[in-house]
Amino acid sequence: VATSIFVTALVWPVLASANYSESADGDLSGNFLSPTPIALVPNGSTTISGTIQGAGMGVSVDLDYFTVTVPAGQALVALNVLPGTVGGGAIGAFIAIYSGPTAVDPAGALSTAALGYYLYRAADIGTDILDNIATFNFNGTNPSIGFIPPLFPGAYTFWIQEGFNGTFPYNFELVLNSVPEPSTALLMVAGLA
Repeated sequence: VATSIFVTALVWPVLASANYSESADGDLSGNFLSPTPIALVPNGSTTISGTIQGAGMGVSVDLDYFTVTVPAGQALVALNVLPGTVGGGAIGAFIAIYSGPTAVDPAGALSTAALGYYLYRAADIGTDILDNIATFNFNGTNPSIGFIPPLFPGAYTFWIQEGFNGTFPYNFELVLNSVPEPSTALLMVAGLA
């Protein structure tokens, strides 16, 4: 029962939304040391839309990096894949999350520095892939750190790329919701006891 109350406290209604579109707002940074900063809407959703391009043979010619800050009292509770998203080839396109305001050298795609990563495809449209990123295992190995969603206050950097030949659009929705302060959550649990 205490768990259901805590989970319910994480799922407040979404009140607002915002958008970042490469076509309207400019190309996202291709520099892992200087990602494009994107503001998230508290208690709301932020949509990020862009394209990535691969040259084939696992080579990506367009890497996209952006960084967000989850503010105090909020948590990143979902990363939804929206219509129009296309992942190349049979495997899909790559997305990774790093803790902090930068990522790592793209040569370390499966780096132990990543919180997690995932290979998304059109089949993921309409789903939340945050939990997939947290636990993804590719060919029996997952060198990333791993995490348990949601992501609590702090800076996070996202890396998106594609190695399959062509240009591939993506549309993601990052959802923030309020979370109770730790003392409030403990009082709620204590009250049930």
